[in-house]
Amino acid sequence: MNNVRYFKLINGGVFVAQIVIEYKERQVDSDGNVSYDAEWRSWFTEGYRDILQFAERTVDLLHDSPIPDGAQVRLHVFVAAGTSEPLTQQFIYDKSSASMACYSITGTTLNNEVSLLYYQ
Repeated sequence: MNNVRYFKLINGGVFVAQIVIEYKERQVDSDGNVSYDAEWRSWFTEGYRDILQFAERTVDLLHDSPIPDGAQVRLHVFVAAGTSEPLTQQFIYDKSSASMACYSITGTTLNNEVSLLYYQ
């Protein structure tokens, strides 16, 4: 799994979208074995978080979120008054990383598509 610190979303759809980060905390047992929580938790930015049509927003997990370093993370784009699903692509949050996953969402409220534009 690739490391990531930033998620960017570009809204090319005709709706309002919001970034939601789902995560599973990392657990290490006394023998050093790594596992992750069974259930996904959700986190979203406080305050104004709407991404209007033709706008974009970037989330820095280090400075914007309480998500612990080493957590398994994935993007979930919330579409106001529409349909949304968490993405299947997952990353490991690394606070020392400079990596960004940039996504685009297009379509309409009930028929939208999220695609990875680049990972760098």
